[in-house]
Amino acid sequence: MNINEQVALLMQGSEYGDEELKNAMTNELRQRLVEAQKEGRPLRVYCGYDPRTADLHLGHTITMRKLRQFQDLGHEVTFLVGTGTSMVGDPSDKDKLRAVLTKEETEHNARTYAEQAYYILDREKTSIRFNHEWLLDLKLADLIKLASAFTIQQFIQRENFKLRWEKGDPVYLHETFYALMQGYDAIAMNTDVQVGGSDQLFNIITAGRKLQELYGQRPQIGIIMGILPGTDGVVRMSKSLGNHIPILAEPADMYGKVMSLPDSAMPVYFKLV
Repeated sequence: MNINEQVALLMQGSEYGDEELKNAMTNELRQRLVEAQKEGRPLRVYCGYDPRTADLHLGHTITMRKLRQFQDLGHEVTFLVGTGTSMVGDPSDKDKLRAVLTKEETEHNARTYAEQAYYILDREKTSIRFNHEWLLDLKLADLIKLASAFTIQQFIQRENFKLRWEKGDPVYLHETFYALMQGYDAIAMNTDVQVGGSDQLFNIITAGRKLQELYGQRPQIGIIMGILPGTDGVVRMSKSLGNHIPILAEPADMYGKVMSLPDSAMPVYFKLV
């Protein structure tokens, strides 16, 4: 498979909401692949999964299958378990505060994540990492450096925070840490590519790339995938909303839930699943 064919495969299913940004990421990916081929090295690719609950679901498999494509092309893939980030919880698509979890709770939920990941990923070619390993070691000076790269206005302009702000609902300071923490993951692993859902656009493209530059690293390429709706066919799949299909579900149960999807969700499922 030549470079252009690889780029076409790896960008398949991506959604940026901005054609100019998609073209920029496509061109950067092509350039990085050419350079890696000349240097005889694989790209360092990852996606993070926060263990807010103990189950991975069908929605997670969209990014996992993209990781598998990178694996099949010979690249170095890390399945990152967000044992640090999930203590805060990603506020990207939430219209209210998420509960703060303890390190023990996140580690308990993460116990089976690796085995679940291997339903999609190649066990022999997958590196499993836990981001509490570096996030919990950050010092105040590190946090000041990370925070100095952003303004309060940048966070308040994010749709979820903006809606809460306009309604007079509280937006807590620790919620703004999430993007910094996720961005630091890219620094800690010095990654070439991060895969994530379209709800992660700010965290990956704005935070991750900017922070890598701040630390003297080459900014990563973001492969932004579409979001799979849950069994209601409208809202993104989430266990907390009760509209999820666990990847460990019994075949008959999974079949029944998929068959119950409304017709309106079929185009998205055909495209992503």
